[in-house]
Amino acid sequence: MKIIDLDGKIIKVENLDLALLQADDYRHYRVTIPTESDLDRYAYWEDVYQKLLKLKTEQS
Repeated sequence: MKIIDLDGKIIKVENLDLALLQADDYRHYRVTIPTESDLDRYAYWEDVYQKLLKLKTEQS
């Protein structure tokens, strides 16, 4: 399985359940005063998480 991230890079997913847990953790990290790069990172991990969820749904 694979997904394509916001930067256009292909990410190979070998363990979908673990990848979902990790992406879910990362998308919840926040700082008090976010910079532009923090906002980009938030969007990145939310996008990865949603794409992994889609893969999980397609498997069912």
